[in-house]
Amino acid sequence: MKILICSDGSERSKRAISFAAFIAIATKAETTIFGIAQNRQEEVKLREILLEEREKLKANGVRVEITTKSGDPVTEIVQRTRERAYDLVAIGAERRGAQEFFLPSAKAYSITEAISPPVLVVPCERPQLKRILICSGGGAYIENAVKFAAGIAKALSAEIALLSVIPPPPAMHGTLYRRQRDVEALLKSDSALARNLRHEKKMIEDAGVRATIRIGHGIVIDQILNEITQGDHDLVVAGSWAIRDRWRTYIIGNITREIVNRTDRPVLVIRSDKEPKSFANRLRRMVTRFGSGFTTETRRTRRSE
Repeated sequence: MKILICSDGSERSKRAISFAAFIAIATKAETTIFGIAQNRQEEVKLREILLEEREKLKANGVRVEITTKSGDPVTEIVQRTRERAYDLVAIGAERRGAQEFFLPSAKAYSITEAISPPVLVVPCERPQLKRILICSGGGAYIENAVKFAAGIAKALSAEIALLSVIPPPPAMHGTLYRRQRDVEALLKSDSALARNLRHEKKMIEDAGVRATIRIGHGIVIDQILNEITQGDHDLVVAGSWAIRDRWRTYIIGNITREIVNRTDRPVLVIRSDKEPKSFANRLRRMVTRFGSGFTTETRRTRRSE
């Protein structure tokens, strides 16, 4: 594994280095600390700080390279990942509203959309990496995240919880909702959600990692944040799309962005290599089917009259 840890020499960057070190040590990864300064003068000071951080990692058997640049953090990180291949990019970040140079959470999330490798966003310290939460919508898009997280969990002897949240339905579907609240019955069913969750759990267990499935009911982001706290998870894993779909974002909301912006835990964002079905096209097909059905029913009614 090759890991790129991005730093501006600040305390938040040191937190990112410390947390990424759990993975680097366990996987014996080749690690590069990429220092990004505002200007050439700051770049010299930054390199001195990073040399100290390198010694800490080397003391734990991690192979570390240091490189520095000056410029805009997002631009430099994107350029670096285009020039060289990495399996993981780690960045420190502040919560929403931060006005500092490096990476407030909004900029941090923009990196997850701009580059292909998985991005580890670290807003806070964690003493260990033993409990991992994967936020699964029960769809195939999360498979890359499941595979990657299972590999990390195996190396760290960690356990994984798969969380899928079922949004509250309209009142007319209340009976179905009550059935779905029975988790065991749901997971034994032949629904697409159940099949996908069983498949994801098997992928994790086949990697030699203990896995559990948890079902939440309600507003998706609220359920995720509640599970993160209640389960005291050390790392949250979420998926993303390579292609942005305005209809999908408008109707569903960007849950991964919300997780990065609102949680106080490290978040690992992993891009899917599957192209999402366009929500706009799906809506058009639904309207077309509805229109066709309405027209057919109207014709039948007229004939019967």
